[in-house]
Amino acid sequence: MNILICSVGRRVKLVEYFKKELQKINGKVVAIDCDPTAAALHYADIYEVVPRIDHPDYFHRIKNLCNKYKINGVLSLIDPELTLLASHKEKFEKHGIRVIVSDERVVNLCYDKYLTTEFLKENDIPSVPTYIEIDKVLRDLENSKIQFPLIVKPNNGSASIGICKVNSIKELNLFHDETQKLIVQPFITGEEFGVDCYIDILTKKTTNIFMKRKIKMRAGETDKSVSVKDSSLKHVIDKLIFALQPVGPIDIDCFKTENGYMISEINPRFGGGYLHAHEMGQNFVKNIINNLKGESNEQNKGDYEEGKTMVKYDHLIVL
Repeated sequence: MNILICSVGRRVKLVEYFKKELQKINGKVVAIDCDPTAAALHYADIYEVVPRIDHPDYFHRIKNLCNKYKINGVLSLIDPELTLLASHKEKFEKHGIRVIVSDERVVNLCYDKYLTTEFLKENDIPSVPTYIEIDKVLRDLENSKIQFPLIVKPNNGSASIGICKVNSIKELNLFHDETQKLIVQPFITGEEFGVDCYIDILTKKTTNIFMKRKIKMRAGETDKSVSVKDSSLKHVIDKLIFALQPVGPIDIDCFKTENGYMISEINPRFGGGYLHAHEMGQNFVKNIINNLKGESNEQNKGDYEEGKTMVKYDHLIVL
């Protein structure tokens, strides 16, 4: 069995997890990225440098690589590529290749942060208030429904790129004529939590839920976190998964406020903080391999220890 991981970037440890599990069944990790210096490329069994995902030949290149390396499963580690893979799931499956991603509806809903908020509101799931019209923000500021500071960020952003904190109407008005699609949210001061879940691709049942409190963030990824168990948070996550119906790995970000937990973002892929879950015995990589073999996974929702802290650190490779 061989698995193709797209847009691997610097996710070295995740590639190593796949490599370790696949070695047990004589399988290989094939990694691709548009940047030849992407660190994770050089830890895979095989790697290829490919065009950017918006290149017209990108999809055909992936298909050719799947044929070349006899790929059984494909996944991506970045949000913009999930839509591309989800839209071609049936084409891959006709050739016996499983795309490890949720349906296109789910992917598009999660990628558009405003649609995410609207979906959560429709399903009575607490979420961070989100605006796409500056005029409505100004009205709610005037009516004291929200207050400064506010956060302005791209509606389809990723890795915390393009996020701005604004503290006055003057600063907010600078974004009035911005051509890029932006959203505005209140600045939430509560503690931030991350939840890594795995929904079995075959049974569509949730097999894993790992909860962590974030201690430190860097470039949109969890740098330090501590494992927690909280029935209130689990209730919110169960309700979200029931409504959304994702499959495979999913990363959910939340805030804990005086009014309880609220969802801030949903990423239907491996999150940057998944490493913590894996090291605590929540092995989504093995789950994926089982699913690719046609085997469903047993539930392992709360089988981890609370109070264990994950700390990332820098490493290097000379090419």
